[in-house]
Formats: sequence, structure tokens, C-alpha cells
Amino acid sequence: MRSRAAVAVAVVVAAACLVLLFTGSICPAHGEDFGYSTLSGGWTWPAGGPVSDSHESGFTLAGSYRLPITDKLLYGLETSYTWLPLDGASLAAKNPGATYSGGDLGLLSITTENDCLLGSPASTVRPFVNFGLGYFRSFVGDATVTHSTVPANYATGVYEGSFFGFHGGIGVLIKKERFGLRLDANYHHLFAGGPDLELFPVRAGIVFYTKD
Repeated sequence: MRSRAAVAVAVVVAAACLVLLFTGSICPAHGEDFGYSTLSGGWTWPAGGPVSDSHESGFTLAGSYRLPITDKLLYGLETSYTWLPLDGASLAAKNPGATYSGGDLGLLSITTENDCLLGSPASTVRPFVNFGLGYFRSFVGDATVTHSTVPANYATGVYEGSFFGFHGGIGVLIKKERFGLRLDANYHHLFAGGPDLELFPVRAGIVFYTKD
């Protein structure tokens, strides 16, 4: 699972670098006037479905690019990777005498991004509402439960494969002299091959504005 996580993180970093190269020179500007790239990181909590029964919260990394459609609407794409470890302590508490290992969950996504900006275009701080659709690919490591020194396979109930989902949330875009800051909190609902998954990521990112 660690090797898969390393590969996925490398994919995200590479994609983010390509985004920055594609968008050209970086300079100070206003988010509503120009498109912008964002490199962000944060933490994700399982919120529903089998992922909340068997996994702990974990980190999220993302790279995205957005273009203005109007002074109140931005549209773009984002690639992200989330890693959630198996919650062995919680599972062991439900099954005394057993120990759990492996079973980490990796989630790679490519999503559309729509930001509806609120407030005046001249404001330094602009709240926004975010929503979008996306493609997700899950990677689930082999989990093992050991009881009385006898190991056995353990099924987390989380689907491994490709599926689609949607997300929605709120955030704030802060314009600075040389760069910007983006803070957001989202709800993700994923339509998996088995029970649906629900996640709640909270992230902070650095915004790089592109020349007009």
C-alpha cells in the first residue's frame, strides 16, 4: 500500500507541476481577473459508509487550475490524492483480543471545479460556494485480522475500483500582494461499486495567479 501511495502522490505532484508550466509565468494579480493554479494540502475525515466504519482520517494533496467565466464564477479541474489508514484501534475495541493491520485506503480523483464567488470583485477576501463532479479511483491494501495468533484476511467493505461522485462546500479566497490563499471545506459523496462512500476534506492552498 505504501508503494501505491508513493506512486499516487508522485502523480499528483507531477500533474500540479504540469499545470504550473502550462499556465505560463506567475505574477501578482487578482483572482477574479485571471485564472489561477492552486497547490493545496489538508486533512480528510470519513463521514459515512464503510470507510467511516474501518478507517481513520488522513492527509489530502491536490493541484488545480481555474479560469474566470464571470467576475463571480470560476471553472476548472483538480487532481487530488487522499490516504486514509485502517482504524485498527477502533476495530480491535469492537473485537477484543484481535489485532488488525494493513487495509490502508488511497483515493485518486479528477474533478470539475465550480466556484461561485460572493462579495465585491474589489474585496481582498471573497467567500465562495464550490461544487463539482468527478472520477475516482480507489486503492485498498490487503487487511489482516489476527486472533489467538491465527491471521486471516479481513474485508473492510470499501470498494476497490473506479467510480464517480460529486462534491460541494464553502471556502474563502484571500488575495495577497505576491500570491493568494485558498481555504475550503467540502462534502464528497462517492457512488462506489458497493456501499457509497462519504468524506469530508478540509484544505489550505497557495494560489499562483497567471498573466492576462
